Amino acid sequence: MTYLTWALRLLWFPFYAGGEIVKTTFQVMWDIVTPGSSATPAFVEVPIRATGDLEVTMLANLISLTPGTVTVAVRRDPSTLWVHGLYVEDRESFQKEIHAMEDRILAVTRPKGAPEGAKSKGRRS
Repeated sequence: MTYLTWALRLLWFPFYAGGEIVKTTFQVMWDIVTPGSSATPAFVEVPIRATGDLEVTMLANLISLTPGTVTVAVRRDPSTLWVHGLYVEDRESFQKEIHAMEDRILAVTRPKGAPEGAKSKGRRS
């Protein structure tokens, strides 16, 4: 990855984060204004690759800023987040959503790109 590519990802990241916030805001809003509830709340342990304070903090904060999710706890060794999700259909797909956020953050915080296995091959489950 070149520094130009990294700079473009850095400039694009606020739009990605804003889009996630808007998307989940509408999901929560729709659940509130329609009869019944489609909430399936759960606590999920999510192993992560982010190791630096900045990366872990950015991920935890982006999760908590996204309506319907909140970071409850962080473990540093091995790096793990505990996340409460309001709409958790199954733990694996929820973890994949968190990992997609993490991939975006690592692409922004590491100019040379995320480490090998970043896409789902080297994931710990």
